[in-house]
Amino acid sequence: MIGKYILNYQIDEIIERGGMSTVYLGIHKYLKRKVAIKHLSPNLATNPENRKRFKNEALQLASFNHPNIVTLYDYIENEYGFFIITEFVEGRNLADYIEEVSGPMPESKALNIMFQILDAVGDMHSQNIIHRDIKSSNFIINQDNEIKVIDFGIAKSLNFNQNIITQNNTKIGTTFFMSPQQVQGKVLDRRTDIYSLGIVLFHMLTGQYPYDENMSEYEIHQKIITEPIPDPRDFYVGISDNIYAVVQKATAKNPLQRYQSCSEFAVALSNAQKRKVKNEDQLTLGIKTRILEASNDIKKPLFSVAFYQNLLMLLSTVLFLSIIGFGIYVVTKKDVRHVISGKMYLMQGDSLNAKPLEQLYYGETVNILEDPNKAQTKEWIKVSSLRNTVGYVQQDFLARKHVYKQINALLGNSMAQQTIPVKFKKFLRKVYVKNRLYDKENTDWILDVDNQKEFEFNTISFADYNQNEVEDLACVITNQHTEKSQLVLLFDDLKKSLTVDFDEPVKIRTLQKGVEGGRWYLGNNSKRVNANGKEYTTKKYEYLKQNGILLMKTQSKKNIICLYNKENHSLIFLPQS
Repeated sequence: MIGKYILNYQIDEIIERGGMSTVYLGIHKYLKRKVAIKHLSPNLATNPENRKRFKNEALQLASFNHPNIVTLYDYIENEYGFFIITEFVEGRNLADYIEEVSGPMPESKALNIMFQILDAVGDMHSQNIIHRDIKSSNFIINQDNEIKVIDFGIAKSLNFNQNIITQNNTKIGTTFFMSPQQVQGKVLDRRTDIYSLGIVLFHMLTGQYPYDENMSEYEIHQKIITEPIPDPRDFYVGISDNIYAVVQKATAKNPLQRYQSCSEFAVALSNAQKRKVKNEDQLTLGIKTRILEASNDIKKPLFSVAFYQNLLMLLSTVLFLSIIGFGIYVVTKKDVRHVISGKMYLMQGDSLNAKPLEQLYYGETVNILEDPNKAQTKEWIKVSSLRNTVGYVQQDFLARKHVYKQINALLGNSMAQQTIPVKFKKFLRKVYVKNRLYDKENTDWILDVDNQKEFEFNTISFADYNQNEVEDLACVITNQHTEKSQLVLLFDDLKKSLTVDFDEPVKIRTLQKGVEGGRWYLGNNSKRVNANGKEYTTKKYEYLKQNGILLMKTQSKKNIICLYNKENHSLIFLPQS
């Protein structure tokens, strides 16, 4: 589709691929205005029900006129397929933003975002439409922390049926955000969205999902149905009791015990936010009142010589204490570091055999309690967590702020952010840390994904390289200063990886096994006889028996086929002439 025109909009690049559709960046031929063009997958477009659902999304968007809901420009059916054209929103989806930028958000920031979301979803509800698939990734956040709702793929109108159930009693929605009623395939109304919004708030406040991502869908469903949502304060200590109470009510199992509307939800958040401020205001007012009452007893001025002597002494004391306090701060200021391991434990002692005290998560900060150079062992260091628990962690899994930023800057452009699944993003970070690619102050190693077609060379490639019928990821990270590069192969089990160094930039693409991938030189030769009857040896070109990687060195223009050897966990390199 790249380069084709849909009306006056030329398709420029892929923004995101999904299960049902692909979203492209389009540019108006004359106005140069950017738009998002959502294209229904051709495989799904053959099903009338999918076409109806896609058109229904456009109809829903057409009914909205809200600053926090993406604006519809057009709906098109032509020889290329089915398209929804909307405004293009600069930014990244909220799930990626939490994962890669913010981590746990301060309450004030999370609530500012939540008020925008509630206003938008409340507008939908006022038009008798429920979303049914509210999740963090369906919101785009820009640099000004402004929010847009972008996806209405399974939104449904209540105009003709005040309570709806998914077709054939099936369940729709992303697992972590699904309400108990969705999981059980029950009748749905606006309060299913209220539950999902509560999970979005949980996600923003803690930087994590309420359930372990490694759990099966069945296990998560059972917890959603039978267990109260985990206490967010167990994930992140900075959450106040007032906000916790709001999250708890929004995610109640029984819809009658939840907030009954987005406006009620917003009022509860506002009250929880103001409660502390109100108490502080009352304290200030009380102090002012006492001062005024005291002033009524004053009959004559007190500005005697003794008064000024006392004032001078007081100011001198304050200045002296300030200097002492500043000195103490300089000497004892905190050494704060980020956890750069996906999951790790704070241990009671400096050994893996010690008792685990609590779990720490990627991005979380800890306070260093001893000089790293004077620690009893170089491997372990004493720290205190956000929950004020004191214990030991491995130093290799901690990083200073500038290193943490480098790790998060590994994905160098928006195409990399959007194309690589979250599970591989996390795994790539582990490889980055393992190979210690963050020695310098500046960000050296990045992964920039090109806007290329699938059969062209790029810096990422997806295929089943280890022959277990599950997709793996191959990618190339490049040093911005030396132009050296690394081929990184990440396998689907998220445990095994391979890295290979090259002294120049390289690009890759997948070679499919069999006829689709074509014939290549795999190191074998064949003997032939020429017209004079003389025998000679020539290279034998064969089909691949497994998926491989075609690697091109961009400066020397040399091509190499890379095949994974499962037996000894290595790559076989076959140069092509």
